[in-house]
Amino acid sequence: MQGETIEDLMAARHTGRFRVVRQHKNTSDLWRQYESGLKQLLTKLGSDHLRSTELLILERRLLENLARARLYGDTSTSHIERAQILDALDRLALETVGRKFLALPSDSTAETVAFTQGPVEAVSFTRDPATGTIAFVHHEPIVIGNRDDMAQRLLEAVHEAHDAIELYGRIVAIARELNDQRAEALYSQDLGLALLNLAESEPAQSQAYLSRAAAALQQAIRLLDAIKAAPLLRARTRYHLGRCYHQSGRWPEAIALLEQAREVFARHKARPELAHALLELGQLYYQTEDFESAYIYLKDALRLFRRLGDTDGIAVTQEALGSMELQAAHPSDAIVSLREARQGYVALQRDERVRAVDHLLGMADRARQAAERMGATP
Repeated sequence: MQGETIEDLMAARHTGRFRVVRQHKNTSDLWRQYESGLKQLLTKLGSDHLRSTELLILERRLLENLARARLYGDTSTSHIERAQILDALDRLALETVGRKFLALPSDSTAETVAFTQGPVEAVSFTRDPATGTIAFVHHEPIVIGNRDDMAQRLLEAVHEAHDAIELYGRIVAIARELNDQRAEALYSQDLGLALLNLAESEPAQSQAYLSRAAAALQQAIRLLDAIKAAPLLRARTRYHLGRCYHQSGRWPEAIALLEQAREVFARHKARPELAHALLELGQLYYQTEDFESAYIYLKDALRLFRRLGDTDGIAVTQEALGSMELQAAHPSDAIVSLREARQGYVALQRDERVRAVDHLLGMADRARQAAERMGATP
C-alpha cells in the first residue's frame, strides 16, 4: 500500500497542547537490524541486477534517515519517511528474492504509543501481516503532564478498536472532525485497501466489503482532488478504486479509472505502478472480450515486470496470457506462457496458483494433442 501504513496510524500530530509520541522497544537494535537487512539484500541481489540502482537509492535514503534520527531525534516526519522507505524495500525484496526485507519478531515490532502532558496508560500494538489484525497490550501508566480532550479521544480510539478496519474508521472520523483533509484522505485510502484485502480473503462477504471499500476510496479521491495532492498519490488511489470496481463487476468504471492512473504512472515513469495498472487493464479487457487491447496491455505489462525483475508480476501476467492463448485456440503458445507462470509460482511457493496453472496446462496439452490428430497447427 502507498502512503502511511498501520504502523504510522498514531504518528505524532501537533494540535495545540499535546502531541502523540512513539517509541520502539530496543530502537537501536531495530535500526541495526535494518542496516543488516540492507547488507543482506545488496548481497543477494548483486550489482548486475536490473533493480540494483533502485536498491542503492533506497539504501542511501534509509541510512540518511537513520543518521538524522540518531543525531537530532526520531521525529514524526522521519518516522513516516522511514516507514515509506521500508515499505518500498519490502516490495523490492519480495519481487526480487521472494521474501520480505525484514521479518521482525513481535517484541521488536511492538510500539509504545503515549500522549505527552498527562498521566497516560501506555499501549503497545502488533499487527499480523497476513490479516492486518491488530493486537493491543496495555502497560503501566506513564506520567507526562496535562492532556486535553483530543489526546484522550485518540487514545480511546486505540484502546477500543479491535482490528485494523475499526481502527482506521476511528482515525478517519477524528481526522474529519479536525478538518484535516489530507489525513482523512490518506486514512480513508488505507481503510479502503484494508477492506479490499478482506474482500479478497473472505469471499462470502466480498460484496459487502467491496461496497465499503469503494465508499472509502471515493472519499479519499474527493479529498485528494480538493487539496490538489501530488498526481502520483491521486493516481494510486484511482488505481485501487479501479481494482475495487473490477472485482465488483463495474467494468466500464474500472477501465476509466485505471486508464487515468496508467497515464499518470507512464508520465511520471512510475514503472512498478505502471506494470500493475497494465496487468489489471489487460485482465479487464480480456473479460470484456476486447482481446486485441488485452493482448497489447498484457505484453506491455510482461515487458515491464521482466525489466523490474518482478517474479510475481511475471507469473500472474504469463498466467493471464496463457489463459487467453488457450481460449484463442493457440495451445502451444499457451503452454509456453503457462510453464513460465508455473516456474514463478513455484519459486514464490504459491501452491494454490501452481495447482491452478497445472489444470490449465493439462487443458492446453489435451488441446494441442487434439489439434495434432486433426492435422491442424496447434
